[in-house]
Amino acid sequence: MNHTNSTKRFLSFTGEGGRFFGIWAVNIVLTIITLGLYYPWAKIAIRKYLWNETSLENNRFVFHGTGMEVFKGFLIIYAVFIGLIFIMGYYPQGILWLYLILILVIPLALFGGWRYRVSKTSWRGIYFTFDGNFSEFLKVYFVGVFYLIITFGIYSPWFRVRIMKYLFSHTRLGQYRFSFVGDGGDLFFINLAGGLLSIITLYIYIPWYMKDRFNFTINNIVIEHDGKKTRLQSVLEGSKLFGVLIVNILIIIFTLGIGTPWAMMRYYKVLLESVNVPNSIDLDNLEQHKNEYNDATGDDLLDFLDIGIDF
Repeated sequence: MNHTNSTKRFLSFTGEGGRFFGIWAVNIVLTIITLGLYYPWAKIAIRKYLWNETSLENNRFVFHGTGMEVFKGFLIIYAVFIGLIFIMGYYPQGILWLYLILILVIPLALFGGWRYRVSKTSWRGIYFTFDGNFSEFLKVYFVGVFYLIITFGIYSPWFRVRIMKYLFSHTRLGQYRFSFVGDGGDLFFINLAGGLLSIITLYIYIPWYMKDRFNFTINNIVIEHDGKKTRLQSVLEGSKLFGVLIVNILIIIFTLGIGTPWAMMRYYKVLLESVNVPNSIDLDNLEQHKNEYNDATGDDLLDFLDIGIDF
């Protein structure tokens, strides 16, 4: 995808199904023969490939995490949950401990997972940094949980936006600080309309719903420096995403799943190449503000609990 408009600076994604298939196939084989122990290295291999094939102004993003960092968190998580399962087998009230642990580890997963991914990402040799405080984040999280409970879950879109506002506001690239200015009410109506229209159209509307969610996230990310604020922009179209998803489904079905890597590359390409970083943001004089962070436990928890974050 080639964007030549002088006022637009789009991300580029050059991932190829053939190359990604090699990584994907090796990951599956090694994960099986090691009884799952290779999973941390498999995850890092995929992430490194995806980051490295994403570029801005012909400069690739780089992910610096390692399989060993993820493996350490992997062991901690499974040791804790195996212990809980053992306790539940002997003490009926152990299920209460399980729920309590889950309530406590979700904010750890969100905070730690975001911090690890951000801190291990660089562009032009400049690392993204995260300077959030976990105790502050806990206050944001548990206030949101309280509102979720008393509104019987209706507060969910506002809760999600609160989390995103905190995480983005503590994220930087050099001297540029990010923020998120989305409104929970807007996300609520996106979810409401998307859910209803998906049902009415027998789920044909899902790509447009996905487009609205993606554009909501990207279009509300702001980059700040010296008092100047600039929003990222997404030009993703529902019709284009629909075409990509339909072809992807056919690829996966007719190849009995073997074509999954090609489908994934097509999907990432249409998403990433819709993101525009306006030229008003000067990226030629970035300053390094690296903060070292090697604990991947939160990142492992995100996967273990199947929690997605927008990054």
